Amino acid sequence: MASGSSAYLAYQLIRRDLSIRFTGSALGFAWAVLQPLGLIILYWFIFGIMLPGGKTGQGGGGDYVYFLISGLLPWLGFSEALVRGTTSVVENAQIVKRLPFRSEILVLVPSATAILFELVALVLFFGLLLFTGRLAGAIWIIPIAIALQFALQFGLSLILAVAYVVFRDVLQLLSFGLSVLFFLSPILFEVRPAFAMVFRWNPLTPLMGLYRFGTIGGQLPSWGAIAYLVGFALTGVVLGLSLFRRAQSALVDAI
Repeated sequence: MASGSSAYLAYQLIRRDLSIRFTGSALGFAWAVLQPLGLIILYWFIFGIMLPGGKTGQGGGGDYVYFLISGLLPWLGFSEALVRGTTSVVENAQIVKRLPFRSEILVLVPSATAILFELVALVLFFGLLLFTGRLAGAIWIIPIAIALQFALQFGLSLILAVAYVVFRDVLQLLSFGLSVLFFLSPILFEVRPAFAMVFRWNPLTPLMGLYRFGTIGGQLPSWGAIAYLVGFALTGVVLGLSLFRRAQSALVDAI
């Protein structure tokens, strides 16, 4: 399939995915704004007013609520992309069996839509930072962080999607793994030097650092950590595509 046709198909599938998510809703696509807006207001109210968490040492005033949101938004996009990407081939079994196209596009769609919703949430978060006078980050780094996140979650989703076709318990294992990974990522707290080794293997550690550097003015991750994130993401995409394309003919029979 030509690259132009693949891009058009991906575009149509993303539109279809967005449409399905809001089918039957009275407010429709307005929920794409209302959901992240409600989440940001909720966390801001709880941790900024009801239970103020004090200072974190980060930029942008260092308030805990902004530290939390700046890590939580990319995590929500990442985890959603992995869960939905894992089941994407099985859920679209009829399309895979009937249409001759690159099935990896089905895995790409959840990653793309998760990024789109995350972008909406980030814009709202920037609005909150501007409103409260806490915007202190280098905004130019955000597109780089988003691109690296997309590559990271897409590569992992390809591998998980293949595994899920063969072994349906993958989804339960992924759910547990994400719960563990949530607490092994610097979302709720900063990485303390004494525990740095625990977090160093996690590519989400420098990714969260990039998001915080671009929003609340946190410290830029070291170049070594950034290089590790880039290498991990690109390796995942290459391995994921290679595995997926080798297994594609078998996937049609397996699903």
